[in-house]
Amino acid sequence: MDWKRAARIVLLGLATLCVAILVGLASFCVVWRTDRSSSLIELPDWTGFATDEAASRARALGVALEVAERRHDPGVATDRIVQQDPAPGTRVRRGRTVRVVISLGGETHAVPELRGQPARQAELELRRQGLAAGFEARVHDADAPAGQVIEQTPSGGALSVSGELVHRLVSEGPRPPRWVMPDLTGRPLRDVQEWITLCGFRSGAVRKVPADGGRSGTIVGQSPPSGYPIARRDPVELTVAE
Repeated sequence: MDWKRAARIVLLGLATLCVAILVGLASFCVVWRTDRSSSLIELPDWTGFATDEAASRARALGVALEVAERRHDPGVATDRIVQQDPAPGTRVRRGRTVRVVISLGGETHAVPELRGQPARQAELELRRQGLAAGFEARVHDADAPAGQVIEQTPSGGALSVSGELVHRLVSEGPRPPRWVMPDLTGRPLRDVQEWITLCGFRSGAVRKVPADGGRSGTIVGQSPPSGYPIARRDPVELTVAE
């Protein structure tokens, strides 16, 4: 028996077997990686979608939607998705379950009646009810004291959702009386200043200019000008000839 020849045959057989095993392992890895890659998908962003529509799209991709929580959210309409887990853009395998949070819309509240309340108290009441103070406009009203709410939108008793703005119209009280400014030119400064104080106006700046033929110490200019309206506590500025 030729032992050397037999040994060569055995070694050749073992080498062939090893090559076959390596080729098989390499083929298995390639197939496994290809199969694994083909089963991965990138999750789209379903926030804001209606629940049924998102569930239908999820089934088409091979994943399932599961409602994990329902909560009030004034920024998202009822029965729409607020949040999802895993997050959008995550790569997952087909068959994965995606947990979502569904909006119940804004929590409803009855808008409190604010008319007749002081503006500050009305604002605090809105916050206590879970609503928000919107714009506050002010107008003169002879029938309501200053600082009182005289109108609101939405009206008292209307249903609203958390965070909705409630606008108020607030009284500035009766409109103050106004007079027509007289012509003060040519009058002595001291007499005019006494008249300003007596009438309830305020003395403003006094500017002095050369007389230019006018009598020294008399008024040669004024603000507001003659004929303009003026209210109590408005300032009166004067120009006096030196």
